[in-house]
Amino acid sequence: MANVSLGHGPIVIPLTEWVENRISAIYKAPNQREFSTAFDEFVDEHAHITVNGKQLNRDQYKELFQGERALESSATVSFLGAVEVPANKKEHQSAGHVGVYYKAIVYERLVFGADRESRTVNSSLNVVVKDGGNLEGHRVTGVDQVIISEPNPVRFH
Repeated sequence: MANVSLGHGPIVIPLTEWVENRISAIYKAPNQREFSTAFDEFVDEHAHITVNGKQLNRDQYKELFQGERALESSATVSFLGAVEVPANKKEHQSAGHVGVYYKAIVYERLVFGADRESRTVNSSLNVVVKDGGNLEGHRVTGVDQVIISEPNPVRFH
């Protein structure tokens, strides 16, 4: 989706793009501080979270993402599909439901004589985004996610 410009003033980013940007920021954060900032800017303090059919609290959900990035040195995130249903059809960027399907390849520590270890994360993520008055105020208040992470084969030289 393209950004929508309404003349002078802020650029309006569609909710789908906002969600994709937040997920990418979480996976690509280079350190713990930036990871925490990215997560806090995405997930509301009182979000209702279900992952793989299990209820999680916010701290458990944060730990799940931290585990995906534990020894990470870099990541690539590809979004393979998305759907968005705005809460208000006249204000697409304000609030609503967003579903994205993404694949992240998380590159971990270097192995001497081999390629870097990596894992592939596949996820279908459905979220409810509340209106925060502006993009900085948006937060996810509901999460329903199916996610799997599998190690990729390591090639030795």
